[in-house]
Amino acid sequence: MVPENHTDNLREIYDRNVDMIYHICLIYLKNPADAEDAVHNTFVKLMEKGMTFENEQHERNWLIKVAANISKNMLRHWSRYNADLEEITDKGVSDDHNEVLDALSRLPDKLKIPVYLFYYHGYNSKEIASILKENDSTIRNRLQKAKKLLRDVLGESEGGNEND
Repeated sequence: MVPENHTDNLREIYDRNVDMIYHICLIYLKNPADAEDAVHNTFVKLMEKGMTFENEQHERNWLIKVAANISKNMLRHWSRYNADLEEITDKGVSDDHNEVLDALSRLPDKLKIPVYLFYYHGYNSKEIASILKENDSTIRNRLQKAKKLLRDVLGESEGGNEND
């Protein structure tokens, strides 16, 4: 039997992170139902491991890494690289947001998560590098490359906002 305070703690962790984890899984899997499965598996893994975290940052980092790995494993298993995001109709999410998520999903895998964490959750390149176990300079290069690719995909002019 799971102690009640542990269950409450899991609920708090879930509530704090579920939206971010869902979008990370969706970026990889490009299918809402599969993304929901990956989110479920991420939190099941958290329950199975009985993880305790130093702080909320450590908690987010662990969940991001696990969600990314689960999503990648699902892709390898199902070979779903060519799925289409047109089915996504998140309630309360603007068409512009869906268009950006669609463009983000078209990026190469190594660019997706750094961009999402940087622009949607405000992580800096050092924090992303730590989460993904990469060099800071590698993450900065990937962010620059992704920014250019996103401009091309979204049809924005080069004269747009240059601030990261």
